[in-house]
Amino acid sequence: MQFAIAVPKGALAASVGATLDVLTVASRCARALGKPPLTWGVYSTQRQVALSAGMTVPAQPLEEMRNVSNAILVIPGIGLDHPELNAEADIVDRFRDSNIWHRLLLADAHAFAKLASAHHDAGGAVAASCSGVLLLAQAGILDSRTVTTHWRLGGFLQKYFPKVKVDTRQMLVDDKNVISAGAAMAQMDLMLYLIRKQAGREIADMAMKYFLIDCRPTQARYRVWDHLRSDDDDVTSRFETLIETSLPDVPSIGEAARLLNLTHRTLARRIVKATGASPQALIHTVRMRHAHRLLATGSLSLDEIAYRVGYANVSSLRKLTLKMEQTTPASIKRSGRATDQRKPVSEITECL
Repeated sequence: MQFAIAVPKGALAASVGATLDVLTVASRCARALGKPPLTWGVYSTQRQVALSAGMTVPAQPLEEMRNVSNAILVIPGIGLDHPELNAEADIVDRFRDSNIWHRLLLADAHAFAKLASAHHDAGGAVAASCSGVLLLAQAGILDSRTVTTHWRLGGFLQKYFPKVKVDTRQMLVDDKNVISAGAAMAQMDLMLYLIRKQAGREIADMAMKYFLIDCRPTQARYRVWDHLRSDDDDVTSRFETLIETSLPDVPSIGEAARLLNLTHRTLARRIVKATGASPQALIHTVRMRHAHRLLATGSLSLDEIAYRVGYANVSSLRKLTLKMEQTTPASIKRSGRATDQRKPVSEITECL
């Protein structure tokens, strides 16, 4: 067996589905290339695992995982849809520290963390994406390693597992046979990387072509709502709304505080508490989000986009995108144009 897929109850259906779909297509690609097909097994604490969105997947019991130390253990995003969690929680509540801890303290989380630890200790490679990375931290195998995860979970991971080096700008990180990936759909990136690692570049590249997956080395552009980890304060969101609706004429911090009926000091303190960053850094985040949307979806010139987000020239915009997205405005613009012009696939080949 080349891949052992460990699926907790309530795991993200999209993440599990992406795992199995990529493996299936890659296996067919292998046969088309005259190579042995890929092999894998799905394991869980139940034979029929309930996933998010009401979906299920059949699985073998965890205790039947024997002699798989040569396989790569893959844990998709465990999600926050376990039936013992608050099913009515909105997108903010779902990512509160208390809700995440509730998920990690459930019995099955301990079972999967123990599984990951044992597999790692036996010399096997371990991989996870999104919230699945939290189980690797819980297993104690991330200490002193660099990892990535969903950009929204990075603060939690760094706060409660301080020995872990977290870099949520990255889409995928391989640190000494422990491989981590970003948000849920980075599971596609993760699986293609693992297939290349286990079965070779030719098979992985062919599968990538059939899925039309572009290279996505960073998730920095999505890190625009880190402040949502605030548990009891709406000042940050009010401040952010004020900035966005004021563009391009952003008020000073003092003026923003006055409009929000706060003192300058109180506003700064509450934003730092909620986000770990200064009010000015949050202003840059709002500007970057708006700039990215204009660059990727519109036909405006770079000068006009710089003006609309409150910068005097393209040079300032370029410095912002290089700092926050590790790329240039022109590159974002080209990527958006290429996406708009992409043609649908007109043929289904024998590989699919």
